[in-house]
Amino acid sequence: MKQHMSEDILIKYILGEASESERRDVETWIAASNANAKKFEDVKTILETSKRLAQVSPLSEAEAWDKFKAKRAEHKRKPTQIRSINSHTNWLRVAAAVVLLVGAGWISYYLYQRSGMSSQLISFSTINNIRVDTLPDGSIVHLNKHSAISYVGNFKSQRVVKLTGEAFFEVKHNQYVPFTVNVNDITVKDIGTAFNIKSKEQSTQVIVESGIVQVSKSSNSVRLNASEMVNIKHGDQQFKVEKSTDMLYGYYRNNVFKANDVPLWRLVEILNEAYNADIKIDNNALRNTSITVTIRLQDSLENIMELIKSTTPEMRIEQTGQGIVIK
Repeated sequence: MKQHMSEDILIKYILGEASESERRDVETWIAASNANAKKFEDVKTILETSKRLAQVSPLSEAEAWDKFKAKRAEHKRKPTQIRSINSHTNWLRVAAAVVLLVGAGWISYYLYQRSGMSSQLISFSTINNIRVDTLPDGSIVHLNKHSAISYVGNFKSQRVVKLTGEAFFEVKHNQYVPFTVNVNDITVKDIGTAFNIKSKEQSTQVIVESGIVQVSKSSNSVRLNASEMVNIKHGDQQFKVEKSTDMLYGYYRNNVFKANDVPLWRLVEILNEAYNADIKIDNNALRNTSITVTIRLQDSLENIMELIKSTTPEMRIEQTGQGIVIK
């Protein structure tokens, strides 16, 4: 595990621009110690503050960066001066202000450099929590764990969101300014709808709950209607539209798993994802067993397995050192 984590990687993580391996490194690093977790929160605080402070710069990015480097070099050449501090001076507030301004200035430049735009960049992310936010146009986003979104501006001239991870969007219709989500190398354009997007390192899944969306990658494009979905793997040249047969994808939005004649393998797949569990089906005859059950997200995994077992008398549940086995 890395003992030191660069601010560049931490900012990429917060902005939702980190790769899958970088994201895992950051989360492992955060969990390693309280000091690491505190540093992460400090960087996040400075980033959020600097985004609020950042205004349109009269200098180009190159000019701003050159000016910053010149001032930094000049500061290093000057001898350190020691001054007495008046007892009435709140030195803690002074120190905090200096750190905040220096950090805010550096990160403001970083944001300009990365975005290539002078508009304000907004971003938020989750680690082990689920977050609901209202976007500038009134659209609502439900962000699942280990996910992030970012966007530029106030959605007046464009509505473009960058997503990493998984989110459900309830989009406010605007026929003149389409709502667009960029995820991996795929573009999802809404025509006034509600849809779920799940991205992994090698695949992207789009499920439409209502309305219509257009999914594009390079020169390929497909239109999805309500209750339709598409799974796109890295390297796919053709898109296969399928029926969305269940509502399990919405568990993090509704805090409930609604399984209505759902194959056991599908329910297990979602439970493993939601609880970071390791549930295996050891009996192939049970894989496609139809399960109808309603499960609350806050229920314990032990109680959930007992509830599933009660729907199928021949099913046995065993707890092992590695996880749970269904026999």
